[in-house]
Amino acid sequence: MCEKYCQLILVLCLLAMTSALYQTDINANLTIESASDEPVEPGLIFSKIGNKHYFIETKERKNWFDAYATCRQMGAYLIAFKTDEEWRAITNYLYNGNTLRYWTAGTDLIKEDNHIWFPTSDPITLSIWYPGEPNNHKGLEHCDELRYYRSQSVGLNDYYCDSENLFICELP
Repeated sequence: MCEKYCQLILVLCLLAMTSALYQTDINANLTIESASDEPVEPGLIFSKIGNKHYFIETKERKNWFDAYATCRQMGAYLIAFKTDEEWRAITNYLYNGNTLRYWTAGTDLIKEDNHIWFPTSDPITLSIWYPGEPNNHKGLEHCDELRYYRSQSVGLNDYYCDSENLFICELP
């Protein structure tokens, strides 16, 4: 239990340290240039999907905490689905028939079995959970991923926070 809260505090510290370090140029695709001495990756491209801009990590897998910190270093947040339109736009954009897993901002680390979008604490209200989820398997699943199963549908799944997944960042 203590480890869970220590990880959450670490994320909050990283959030505080990295906010306001990056600038954006608002276009159909956005290029993020670092204002610090150590850029995460100069020239990151944020694609416009629906009405928002997203960075979709397709190569490097990270645990939930590192994915969150990486998004913050870009001036963005892990994706939080607020509308059905946003959900459809992203899932249609990503679908390619493979099994894929992307971290979202969803978590129940603050209060078990109460899944929210971090850091806003807005509850996850859309009916986008994969059937039977969230199930907190073995009492250890506290971070929410967007998961495609090759032969089935797409949905949110609660999963182990220390597992490494791809991730999606969205600009505020």
